[in-house]
Amino acid sequence: MRHSFSIYFYLKRRKLQKDSKSTIMLRIIVNNKAADVSLKMSILQEHWDKQNRRVSDMNPEAHDINAYLDKVSSTLQHHYQQAQLEGKQLTASMLKQRFMTTGSNPHSLLEIFDKQVKDADRLAHAGQISMSHSNRHKLVYRRLEEFCKKMGRQDMPLEQFNRQMIHELELFFRTDYRLSINTTAKMMSMVRKGILWAYRCGIILTNPFSTYRIKKEESQKQYLNKQEIIRIMNKRLDIPRLASIRDIFIFSCFTGIAYSDICRLRKDQIISDSGKSMYIHLYRTKTNHPAFIPLLPQAKKIASFYIRKGESEYLFPTISNQKSNAYLKELADICHIRKRVTFHVARHTFAVTVCLENGLPIETLSKMLGHTNLKVTQAYARITYRKVTEDMKVLKNKLKDWKPESGPMKSDDI
Repeated sequence: MRHSFSIYFYLKRRKLQKDSKSTIMLRIIVNNKAADVSLKMSILQEHWDKQNRRVSDMNPEAHDINAYLDKVSSTLQHHYQQAQLEGKQLTASMLKQRFMTTGSNPHSLLEIFDKQVKDADRLAHAGQISMSHSNRHKLVYRRLEEFCKKMGRQDMPLEQFNRQMIHELELFFRTDYRLSINTTAKMMSMVRKGILWAYRCGIILTNPFSTYRIKKEESQKQYLNKQEIIRIMNKRLDIPRLASIRDIFIFSCFTGIAYSDICRLRKDQIISDSGKSMYIHLYRTKTNHPAFIPLLPQAKKIASFYIRKGESEYLFPTISNQKSNAYLKELADICHIRKRVTFHVARHTFAVTVCLENGLPIETLSKMLGHTNLKVTQAYARITYRKVTEDMKVLKNKLKDWKPESGPMKSDDI
């Protein structure tokens, strides 16, 4: 889309400052509509060259100020040309916002994601997000740093991170790090969020991710069956650390609480009513969405034991995610379970084996898991073949009376 475009500098003469100086102003004109910006610099009126619209040599800082004005002009020209190449709608106000956000120095790719890292770190220390989520931001920054080096540069102007660069980044994840399609999708999703933030802040005029679609494959969720759960519950353990991790894992199997939330679960979040029932009400660390979970007898027994034990405000002892998964692997080996057992397997086990295969409505399960979207919960329903078989048995029994009294299909044939 073609636009008429021009910029020039002038002095704001109507209101002189106390030292008789005037402010240097920038005027941006697009399609005969103007937007003015103060450059926060002032000079004496007699030091202004009206014809060239620059500072005259009479001013001792003329060289530095004029160099800055040239840089401002060049930057705005670049923004305009970039929008023209991409066929984007452009206004003087948009260019003004872009300039006021970035000044004459365009932001770089790593600069934007460094801010993302710092913001995530602050949120994690404030308890608003998990440390693991904050660490993922740091990982994305490191990968982008490595990507820039592969492209032969230390950093990259944000304006140059276009659709082609997005394609190159996706290839970088898939080939250099051999990431799966879904892991690549998670990385690209975090990059997209950072770029979208820059776009919404007016740091860039166009969003290079606007036409990009993140590809995903439907993953198979790992979970334990009833026999495997009972095997773990009944196993005699003489090693305290394995006994503790077993308790926490089984608690997760019967509540569906993610490991990040179990680590933060306080005793005062477990509520008892007059009927001796227990409930957990919490906000998920990952989504900040509420989850309401009535405790099943197996989980209630574990919770009661740990409420009486210890003086900490938290229900369970603190074990790092790395150590906990190592202990779970050891526990699985002892119990002769060949599946890769992690805390996320416990959450999947609750959803599939404990709830769906025993007829719990998917809407109820979604509320207990703290999902923000029912479609997320429906992914569990697709993998429970046993539930399909049981449902078909019920349907078969209901259709027993559907027998013809006469005709080619005799009752004995059905």
